Amino acid sequence: MSDENKPSQMLRVPTPLIDAVRELSRLHRQGKTSEVLSGLDDLIFTLDDGSASSQNGVYQTISSICSRLDNLESQLSGSENSNEVPSTKRLNDLEQKIDSINNRLTQFAEAIMQLQSNINNQPRRGKSYYGNSYNQGQPVKFQPITEESLASRLGVTPETIRKERESQPAPLFFAWSKRKDTSGIGWEFNQKTNLYHPIT
Repeated sequence: MSDENKPSQMLRVPTPLIDAVRELSRLHRQGKTSEVLSGLDDLIFTLDDGSASSQNGVYQTISSICSRLDNLESQLSGSENSNEVPSTKRLNDLEQKIDSINNRLTQFAEAIMQLQSNINNQPRRGKSYYGNSYNQGQPVKFQPITEESLASRLGVTPETIRKERESQPAPLFFAWSKRKDTSGIGWEFNQKTNLYHPIT
C-alpha cells in the first residue's frame, strides 16, 4: 500500500502550527501531496541549515525599505503641498504683470488714437497751383509786370494805376497796391524798366 493511500494518523500538533497543518491537509486531499512534501522538505532543509536567520534578515531589510519608501512618499506629498504656495504666488505675480502690460497697451492705443485724431483735425495745406511737390511750401515768385497787367490784377484801370502812382510817394503807392492785391503783394514802379515789380 502506497503512502498516499494509507489511512490518516492522528498527531498532536503545536497550537501555532494548527492552521498550517490544516492547509497542508487540504492540499493533500486535492491531490497535491508530492508538491506539499517537496515544499516541506525545502523548508525543513532551510530551517536546519540556519539560513532562516538570513531570510529574517531579508524580511527585515524589505520591511526597512518599505518603511523608508513610506517616509519618502509622505515627505514628497508634504513638499508638494508646500510647493503649491510658491507656484500659486508665482502664478498670481504673472497674472498681475500681464494685467499691467495690458493696461499699458491700452494707454498706448488711446494715445495713438488721440494723435491720429489731432492729425486728422489739423487744417490741410492746399496744393500748389502746378501740383508740383517741389513748389509746395515755397512762395511763388512773381515777375515784373506791365501797367495793364497790374491793373487787371488789382481790378482797376491802367489810368487808375498811373494816377495813384503819380499822385503819391512810392511807399503810399506800395501800400495802396498791397491792399488791392488779392495775394497781399505790394508793387513798386521801376522807371528804368517801366515795369511794376513785386515786393514781398
